[in-house]
Parts: sequence; structure tokens; C-alpha cells
Amino acid sequence: MLEPFAGPASLLVLDGEEHVRQRRLQLPAFHGDALRAYAPVVAELAARELDAWPRGRPVRAHARMQALTLAVMLRVVLGSEAPALRAAIEEALALVRSSPRLVAMSVLGRDGRFRRAVARVDAELYALIERGGAEGSLIEVLRAAGPTDAELRDQLVTLLAAGHETTATALAWAFERLARDPALVARLRAGDDELLEATVKEVLRIRPVLSVAPREVAAPFALRDGRVIPPGAQVAACLYLTHRRAEAFPPDPLAFRPQRWLEGPKPPPYAWVPFGGGPRRCLGAAFAVMEMREVLRAAVARLDLAPAGARGERVRRRAVSLTPAAGGRVVAR
Repeated sequence: MLEPFAGPASLLVLDGEEHVRQRRLQLPAFHGDALRAYAPVVAELAARELDAWPRGRPVRAHARMQALTLAVMLRVVLGSEAPALRAAIEEALALVRSSPRLVAMSVLGRDGRFRRAVARVDAELYALIERGGAEGSLIEVLRAAGPTDAELRDQLVTLLAAGHETTATALAWAFERLARDPALVARLRAGDDELLEATVKEVLRIRPVLSVAPREVAAPFALRDGRVIPPGAQVAACLYLTHRRAEAFPPDPLAFRPQRWLEGPKPPPYAWVPFGGGPRRCLGAAFAVMEMREVLRAAVARLDLAPAGARGERVRRRAVSLTPAAGGRVVAR
């Protein structure tokens, strides 16, 4: 269903040995020295975005974070913010976001407006591929592996689209939660980096961007009770419920409480799975955590945050994401 936009060579679509091969080629670009080199870029763009926020009146953090995270990915992937490509991607994603369910992607693939929007994305991307990215940009790292232009196009679309949409949603939830906890903001402003890391983890726990990690069984899979799931069956691990297990996150698994990560026993393996798990775990997980950390660091240094409404926002599904129902409305001072 994602293929009409992501393309047949996207990591989201590939399977088996080819998926493993492509993943190995791209993974080094999101870890270690490469990851540390991206942090100043995120900090610079976050400062520019937050300094432009209106003061004293509600702002929808989700929309602002979508703009910020797309700018980040364009700079990291291409070495520039590529305004024409950005406009084309935003046009295509606006049509995706307006679709209530992921299954609508297969319908969108036949929709004339969507196909024209994707064609504009392709035209801009292929022009950039021909020119080449800036030195040190991700497009140059990917090009070194020798993909065809079509394969490189699919890799770039996946990174630019999926790589910014999910992080923007997580950041919107972070702003919505922080606006209701001034004591936490004060501690973060004082420079408590361990608490900052814990805050990112807690946001991703209590408000995961995705509800399930779906899989198709490739070989007979035995459960602990002896039952066997046959090949071809569809299964889905529920991330949302996994993060609410009382035995894994005492004393109150429904509470937003970053301190839980710094106190008491650590949760068991696979109790915290916002990026999925196994060989299809999100390629950009470490990048997303770094990006959230740098944006929130910039936010608490610049802004006093207050909620725009008395009650916390409910979860609303938009396409594949679980987003704040009102867009993460906060007031910045």
C-alpha cells in the first residue's frame, strides 16, 4: 500500500535478502560519528523555528514540527532545504494525511491528483540526483553504494517522507505533555541531560506514534503454548498496549512520568518498542531520538510553555500515525 509513493526499492516495501542488503548499506549513516555530526544541524534549525513561534497565543505544535522535521531531513539528506522539492513533498503528503486509513494509499495510487503530486516529487528529486548533494550529505553516502537512479529515488523518498512525519508527531506529543508539567520543564532547562533522555523515552512510551507493528508469517511460528501460526498469516504486535503493561511500568503505567526511567528497575526487553523490533526495526531510531532531544533542548531554553486547553489531548489516528487530536496546541511565552 505504501509503494505508490515510496516506490518498489523502498526499505518499507522490500523483503528478504534485498531488504537486509539495503538496510546494511544505509545503517551506518544513522549511527556513530554521522549521527553526532547531524546534531548541530538539528539544533540550528530548531532554534530558527522556535524563535519564529508566536508568543502568547495558541500554536499547533504538530504542524510546526512537520515543517521543522522536513527541513531537517532535507538538510541532512541533500545538504540543502531544496524549496521546490519541499513544496512537492508537502503537496503529496497533504493528500496522504487527508486519507483516514492506510488502505487509502492503494486508492491514492490511482488518484490523478496524487499521481501528479508524486510526479512533481520525482521531477525535483531526479534533478537533484543528477546534480548531486553537498559534500557529506546522505545522498552522497547512498550514491557510493552504486544504486540505480530509480533505487536512489525510492531510498530518498522514504527517508524524506517517513523520516520526518513520525518524528514530527512524537515531538507534537512532547510539547503537549511538557506544557502540562512546568516543574519538568524547569529541570530540563537547568541542563539535566539524563532527564532529557528519559523524557524522550517516556513520550515515545506513553504516546507511541504507531499503534501496531504488522508482520506476515514467513515460516511456521511456534508460540510458547505450543500453537503454531502458519505461513501467510497476518500478525500485529500492539505497541500501544505493550507500553501500558502494569508489570513493566509500575506504579502507574498510564501516567506521563519521565522519572520512571531513572528510578527503580529497568523494564524487561521488548517492553519499550516505539520503533518496532527485529530486522525491520526503524532504521532511523537513533536519529529520531537525537532529533527529539535537540529540539526539546532548544525549546526549554527559549520558551515557557502552557497548555491551550484544560484537558490533555486525546489520541487521533491520521493515516498511520496516532496524533494529538487538536494538533498539540500550546501557548509559548
